[in-house]
Amino acid sequence: MKKKPYIGDEQRIIDYLTEAHNLFVRLEQTHPSHLTEWANGIHQCQDVLIHRIVQRDYPDEFGTIK
Repeated sequence: MKKKPYIGDEQRIIDYLTEAHNLFVRLEQTHPSHLTEWANGIHQCQDVLIHRIVQRDYPDEFGTIK
């Protein structure tokens, strides 16, 4: 059985990012680059959470700075 990657509020954050994205793409687009910029921002948020998981699961290889 696979271990769940998220702990604490991380799953809620991922769910909120997904909900925000789904709402945003339903809006009327007013500029051709908005959707790309939006997706890039969501991906940056997801990357931060992924880095937390990797640092937590592999602390010797990917150190944490506190």
